[in-house]
Amino acid sequence: MAEQVQMLQSKIEDESKHLQTLQREMQKYIEGRQKLIEQSHENEIVKKELDLLEPEAKVYKLIASVLVSQTLQESKENVSKRLDFIGKEFKKVEDLIKENTNKQIAKKTSIQKMQEQLYQIVQAYQQSLNK
Repeated sequence: MAEQVQMLQSKIEDESKHLQTLQREMQKYIEGRQKLIEQSHENEIVKKELDLLEPEAKVYKLIASVLVSQTLQESKENVSKRLDFIGKEFKKVEDLIKENTNKQIAKKTSIQKMQEQLYQIVQAYQQSLNK
């Protein structure tokens, strides 16, 4: 009886630690998603600004501490590629968040079942003492 209780308590503790790890991972995914959203908004603004320019306008790109001349078309293509990349990364992060959410649900369910088992064992033991 005591071994069963101790074993269940140990399993519950292990599962709880794993759940906490999943929750920390989730926080990182959410922060990463937020950064991607911000980058996407910034690039959308740049795209709109580039669309307002005349075709012969000069565009400069800051590389390290040097301004490098680019054609308007190159700039638009670069921003478009960045937006595509950000979109793909966003999809990956969303998939990771869904997967992590499912794992958390499974862990919580597992912990809950073990807690119920532990409760039943303790109740049965108490009832046997009362007889």
